[in-house]
Amino acid sequence: MLLGIGETLVGRLLAYDALGEEFRTFKVRRDPNCPACGEGAEIVIAEYDQLCMPHAVAPAH
Repeated sequence: MLLGIGETLVGRLLAYDALGEEFRTFKVRRDPNCPACGEGAEIVIAEYDQLCMPHAVAPAH
């Protein structure tokens, strides 16, 4: 993105399977009601995980 060359991952998620040595991309959509990435978002990126992925599994200690 900085150099303006190549294809960006905007709207996609890149996943790497180390065991299978494969890359996959998934299309993702913005939630227009999300306070972090939706229309008129005013939340800083530090709060993105808490707002956009509230059901993510916390790592075990």
